[in-house]
This record gives sequence, C-alpha cells and structure tokens, in this order.
Amino acid sequence: MVRFGVGALLSLAAAGSLAAQRGRPPREPLAVVANAAVPDRALSPAQVRRIFLARQRFWADGSPVEPVNLPATSPVRDTFSRAILGRPPRDLVEFWNDLYFHGIQPPPVVDSERAVLLYVARTPGAVGYVSESALPPPAERTGYRTVLVVRP
Repeated sequence: MVRFGVGALLSLAAAGSLAAQRGRPPREPLAVVANAAVPDRALSPAQVRRIFLARQRFWADGSPVEPVNLPATSPVRDTFSRAILGRPPRDLVEFWNDLYFHGIQPPPVVDSERAVLLYVARTPGAVGYVSESALPPPAERTGYRTVLVVRP
C-alpha cells in the first residue's frame, strides 16, 4: 500500500485542479521536425513562428517551405500554437481567412502525429511538429530530423 502525506495529497489536488481550471492537460515537450534535405540544421522559435504564419515561405537555398499542421482540436497543436505562435488555434481563424483572400493557403492538416512524420519525411521542404514522445527511436528515424525541441 502506498501512503501519501496530507501535504503531498494537497499538492496533487492543486496541480490537477489548476490544469482543470485551464481546460488543458499538462503539456509535454514538442519536437519540430524538418525533411532531411532542408538546408537549415536547426531552427529558432522565431523562425518556426514565421514559417507557420506564412511569413517565411522559402528556405535559404530558395526551395519552398512546406509546413504541416495537426487538426485544430489536437492538444499537441494547441500546445504548439500557444508556445510558438502565442495564441490558441481558434484565435488564428480570422488571420488565415484574411490571408486566404490574398491568395495564401494555410498549411495542410493531417490527422495524426504519425502522419506528420510521414508527410515531413516524404515532402521536400516540409516542416511539422509532434510531441517528443511520438518520435520513434533515433535508429528508426528516416527522411527527417529534429530541428527544435520546445519545452512549454
């Protein structure tokens, strides 16, 4: 049998209630991944922000940047949007509607973190994000590399 002191139970309860008040589960680190042929070996959070807000549309060698998103309802996308873009996905709807009327499409959306990894590995210039725990062991990673780890 495991016993907790009153202080430990209060700390656990407070942590759970704080997460519940925010309406979000605790957030884990994210890995931003890029296609293995992308010329940049590492990206800064500011550069990733520019990419996902369509402000950087080409890599240093002139090849197109191809960002990919998870669905707006994904907790991983919520974490990414808050940590990198500074706002939740729902707050970006008007931003993308405005860009759409200027001929700029939002990044495509795929259904899962596995689909992000496959898209990035198979698409030249691609960049996406997944939870760090979704990455396979290093020996099994082909076609992409981690260019940034985000600790929200």
